[in-house]
Amino acid sequence: MAKRFQFRLEQVLGLRKQVEEVRVRELAQAKGRLLQIEEAIREHGENEAQFLYTYGEFEKTGGFSADQVMAYCEYKEWLLRRERDYRKQEKEWMEEVERRRQYAVKASRDKKLLENLREKKKRVYSQELLGEEQRFLDEISSIAFVRRDRAQSATNADLTINLGR
Repeated sequence: MAKRFQFRLEQVLGLRKQVEEVRVRELAQAKGRLLQIEEAIREHGENEAQFLYTYGEFEKTGGFSADQVMAYCEYKEWLLRRERDYRKQEKEWMEEVERRRQYAVKASRDKKLLENLREKKKRVYSQELLGEEQRFLDEISSIAFVRRDRAQSATNADLTINLGR
């Protein structure tokens, strides 16, 4: 009976599969964080638009004090600072997503390399096994042929001896 196929690097392949899973999970988390930031930017834009609309309506009525103008200016500056912060975070997380994507791709390539090597070794093993089986069958056929040939020769010899008497 032929021995079972064993890939010597199976444990390394298992480790690379785990690393790939971790990298893909990290990428998903980074994408999730980026989506949260993009949603915050969208909400911030809506809030800013609403504020500007409200201020525009207030301005049309014409009556507001210096304190109200100061409060408007301070709030407008705060909105601008907040938008810059969001844009900075967005840029940082876009870079982080790209970095984690590259890590995930590298981990996937490393795993695929070992999987391809395992498949190649498995094909070689199968070919060797088929070769062994074919040699075994050839040997059985040869033995059967020799036995038949001897049996036929013996039968022919017996006939020759019996006919010669």
